[in-house]
Amino acid sequence: MELTEKEQEARDRVCLALDVPSVEKALGLVAELSDYVGTFKINSLHTAAENEGVNMIEEIRGKGGDTFLDLKFHDTPNTVYNYGREAAIPGVYVFNIHVAGGEEMCKKAVEGASEGAEYRGVDTPKVIGVTVLTSLGDEDLEAQGLGIKYDDLVRRRTELAKEWGLDGIVCAASKAGALEKEFGSDFTYVTPGIKWAGIQNIGQKQLYTPDRAVEDCSSSILVIGSAITKAEDKKTTAYEILQAMAKHL
Repeated sequence: MELTEKEQEARDRVCLALDVPSVEKALGLVAELSDYVGTFKINSLHTAAENEGVNMIEEIRGKGGDTFLDLKFHDTPNTVYNYGREAAIPGVYVFNIHVAGGEEMCKKAVEGASEGAEYRGVDTPKVIGVTVLTSLGDEDLEAQGLGIKYDDLVRRRTELAKEWGLDGIVCAASKAGALEKEFGSDFTYVTPGIKWAGIQNIGQKQLYTPDRAVEDCSSSILVIGSAITKAEDKKTTAYEILQAMAKHL
């Protein structure tokens, strides 16, 4: 099915979470849905694929997609520099780190990505900071003794991420619109917690629909998992999501 210009724009903003139990199933989803999905998110699957001798990033690239390397780096600054340098390879569009790791760590991640990209002659991947996981809420932060509300911590870490030179953040889709108004559309807002037709990821507390997400935030990338992967007809569902998004682009 040929996409309209607006639907293609929507495709470029959809990131499918390959949170599936096998490499074989992930490869099947990439083959089936690459016409409707611009970026594919991999985390533990990255290790599983390597164990099986499969270069998942190259497989995705071969289908015309990009990779969101969702490994949430959080370590000493020099170690994260090395992570960033090695993440800057063909096919990786974006990778993430934890803003909670601090200023030096965040800056070293950006430095490593830049130097790795220059060394390999590829585009520098976006480095985005995880603000607060969408599986958490106020009560979880209280239990951790952080003494701050969910929304306030998301906002503060967004402010720090921009100040420290990151390219964007990970935040709940329901928060992205307000953050974009404050911190600008030259920043990327990667938004998990997307639901559609009653299907959502297990464990998510911060949920939003894709049409509202792009209506609220002009520079968001929507991470969609179960809403597509658990649908009875995945292609039709993915296309319906693109159509819903396109109306607001």
